[in-house]
Amino acid sequence: MSQTIEGGCLCGNIRFRTTSESSYQLLCYCTDCQAISGAACFAAYGVPIESIILIKGEPKVFDIAADSGRVNSRRFCPDCGSRIWAQIDELGLASVNAFALDHKDHFKPLSNHCPESAPVWSQVDGSLEYFPRIPRE
Repeated sequence: MSQTIEGGCLCGNIRFRTTSESSYQLLCYCTDCQAISGAACFAAYGVPIESIILIKGEPKVFDIAADSGRVNSRRFCPDCGSRIWAQIDELGLASVNAFALDHKDHFKPLSNHCPESAPVWSQVDGSLEYFPRIPRE
């Protein structure tokens, strides 16, 4: 990786680094992300899975079937419960929790994913592009 950024969980027991050049930066309003984040959306900083390097600790893994039928493998701290990233091996992509990054201002969302699932009370930024679901082949 030419340039990297670092991040970690709330308690500091998980630390990672990844590329500073994201594949996507979006707000995900899918119901899974709402449930796991406890918020209207999840701030996703997309990177290739292989770009994530653990510096400290080992995250716990929870696999769930996404609406697409793909396995979404979520990584979180076994001590504080902070969500670190989710990955879909089939796509080779990981969605890092943008607020797990040390420098939160590095995250600048460019699009919305699943805005149709946003709670009626939330305010979806209509100026952001729509990031479509990736169809399963």
